[in-house]
Amino acid sequence: MCKKGIIALLAALPLLFACGNPAPKTGDMRRVPELLAAVPSDALAVICYDRLEEGLPLLDSTSVLHKLNLTAFKQSQMALSLCYNGSLVPVLALDAGRADADSASAVSALLAQASVLKLQAQYVRPDAETKRRGFVLITPSDAQLTAVRRHLTEHTSILDAPGFRQALAAAAGRDFVAFRGGGAPERLAPKSWLRDFFPRRPLTRFLGNVADWTVLTPAAGGFDVVPVCEPDDAFYANILGLLPPGDSRLGAILPGDTRFALALPVSLPQTREAVDRWQDASVRLTAYQKRLEALRRESGKDPLKWELEQSVREVALVHFGGGAVALVRPAKPATERELHENPWRGFLPALYGDAFALADDSCTASSRGWQIYGSQEAVSAFIEAARPAEAAVAWPGKGCRFVIYQPGKTLAWGKKGIKLIWNSTQ
Repeated sequence: MCKKGIIALLAALPLLFACGNPAPKTGDMRRVPELLAAVPSDALAVICYDRLEEGLPLLDSTSVLHKLNLTAFKQSQMALSLCYNGSLVPVLALDAGRADADSASAVSALLAQASVLKLQAQYVRPDAETKRRGFVLITPSDAQLTAVRRHLTEHTSILDAPGFRQALAAAAGRDFVAFRGGGAPERLAPKSWLRDFFPRRPLTRFLGNVADWTVLTPAAGGFDVVPVCEPDDAFYANILGLLPPGDSRLGAILPGDTRFALALPVSLPQTREAVDRWQDASVRLTAYQKRLEALRRESGKDPLKWELEQSVREVALVHFGGGAVALVRPAKPATERELHENPWRGFLPALYGDAFALADDSCTASSRGWQIYGSQEAVSAFIEAARPAEAAVAWPGKGCRFVIYQPGKTLAWGKKGIKLIWNSTQ
């Protein structure tokens, strides 16, 4: 797991625009972890694990909480919430009944450690009425500890947050990480997050409208991912989730120094109909149509007719050592063609979303059956880039709805659902 665990998980989220599953029913929930009582209703994210030694590494390794010696509690249940109180603040709740040593002495030693580190900590006694065991709260923020105390007194928690019980049902009683939608991505994401690939404000604003909650549960090699939201076309997670899976062939042409890649298989007319539905539900349809019309006047070609003429099967974005390019794979492999001026500037982001926008798409060429768009330097570099004799990335290209790649991790929605895989080359 990456040392910046929770931030590394966040890095998967921009790509969830292409995923979607129906919200699980609350009846699917097998159990409600007791420690969720210590997670405030306005928490932006929560990590809930049955064993501290497995869940705590997901917290950023620079957090002061990692300075605590928690050996006695490594088998204890934990709930770690990320809250916003002027800044992002972690709150760790630990079950005090499963310490390896005598519980009372282990708790006393932990509270003493917290005091030395100038952390705010409290032991919360068992509650016979709710059959809740005793637990320890630890946070760097006095104000946040006060907020948690208030929630406990008022018997409110994250369980009262809209949509969270559906998110909990998606976890099906397993260890999980849950991220809130809405304005949470803006506050969760560090300022430098993905800034080399996407503008921050449009990215975080878009993520807030993907789903109400995004739930990750541990699976072989990484995590299963489920976006949870109401059946509303304004959530993009509901839109492309209805599309038939396609094949992605991008992995076969990626340069060896690829830093980021996004592939979106296209099914026509289903993809176009889905995009129109989302634009309409998001009150963007008029602006979308005006954008297409402006491109038609500028280029002399209707982007929608161009899409049909090309019989587009896949679109992609690749950042590599030589720059950034956008790509199109037509149904019939593109004929090899040398670098020339791009007559279809702006078509890809207008048709498939601003994730495919480039600072410079003035040039194009055709190579390896793909149409390549970008600056003169980037297109040339992509064509000439070194490619390993064997694919450096285990590309999950068959029967998928999207693939996202960064070195060491791959996010893909395939036949078995949405998977976030770590160390994907192994």
